[in-house]
Amino acid sequence: MRLLLITNRYPTGPDDTASPCVPYFVNAVRDCGIVVDVLTPRYGVSRDVTEGGSESRSHNGEESVFRFETGVSIPIGSWNLFSPAAWLRLFRFMRNGRRLGDRLCAMRHYDHILALWALPSGHFAQALSKRFRVPYSVWCLGSDIYVWPKRPLIRGRIASVLYGAKHVFGDGDDLCRRIHQWLGIEAVFLPSFRPLAGLDDRTPPQPTETPRFLYLGRLHPAKGVFDLLTAFVKVRQTLPGATLRFVGDGPAVGSLRERAMHLGLAPGDGHRTGEVTIVGAVSQDGVVKSLKECDCVVIPTRSDSVPLVFTEAVQARRPIVGTDVGDLGAMIRRYHVGLVTPSADANDLAATMIQAARSPVFDMEGRDRLLDRFDPRHAAESFCTTVFRAPDQPSASRRQVNVASCASP
Repeated sequence: MRLLLITNRYPTGPDDTASPCVPYFVNAVRDCGIVVDVLTPRYGVSRDVTEGGSESRSHNGEESVFRFETGVSIPIGSWNLFSPAAWLRLFRFMRNGRRLGDRLCAMRHYDHILALWALPSGHFAQALSKRFRVPYSVWCLGSDIYVWPKRPLIRGRIASVLYGAKHVFGDGDDLCRRIHQWLGIEAVFLPSFRPLAGLDDRTPPQPTETPRFLYLGRLHPAKGVFDLLTAFVKVRQTLPGATLRFVGDGPAVGSLRERAMHLGLAPGDGHRTGEVTIVGAVSQDGVVKSLKECDCVVIPTRSDSVPLVFTEAVQARRPIVGTDVGDLGAMIRRYHVGLVTPSADANDLAATMIQAARSPVFDMEGRDRLLDRFDPRHAAESFCTTVFRAPDQPSASRRQVNVASCASP
């Protein structure tokens, strides 16, 4: 069996922050006996963007990762679509992706296509499915359902993509419910997860009056980074020894630094206070180091389902302060791995952060149960069982799918 996986982003190496969970899922599906090819954009200027372009990575001696040219270094999700130049880039993006997808489907004769996520990958999957008569599925993440459907034109396009899919997956329980409420489609839970090494020797922190808070992820207003900064000012009034570290990159990094400097919390004019530190994207080792050096991870997001940093914090045995959105609040409560703030409002967030420092909550049994549920091998098992062993696609000798080998021992 051969699968074409289309993803909005795919890392170029272990330290690339572009959807770092995807290679683990791909490898787990390959362990099930499925041949997987990846179609994804290449973000970076290239001399040849007219023919679609391709770049491959070898897997067992066979090309497996194919990148089409975009001619830009900024991911499509960060484009300003009010700019005419962005529409020209979008046209080139869609043309090159479709051309490379056509070539792959013509040469490799796929049995199924999986799109990560609804747009633009789902658009490619739907078009290729119609042309080559190959069924496709869509794996949705939070913004596919929580954010983009608020825009009328995009809402209709997402609905069309999901209606045409053979199967729909969601990376959270609440996300699956939202899909069903909106479109009447039964979505299957499929977790996204990145295992991190070097965290098994940590113990949950003890109560402290000098907590080290960590924000880890994309620096974007929708992620609540400005709310967190405002809340931290209030935290310092009660816990003057508290520190806050932002690790990540994104469109808000410059204005966040300016705001922190204006509040007297971050370096300015060569003077470093050390109360707030804002760094850019770090390597995977840097992520592990940041998790080890903090007492609590704060996730003040306004729209996510289950952010990747959630399971990374759980692996590091760091209590979490998270907003009650998507599946985040429910999972923090269910597995007892932190505290939930009613909202990202500065007063609510500050009060919960203070409580987390003085009375941290982290249950080790809950941690183990959560990590078992999010294991990429279980995600691969669920995907293979749903797609390749569905009732209307019974197992046959030509379908050489070893689903049993996907399960954990």
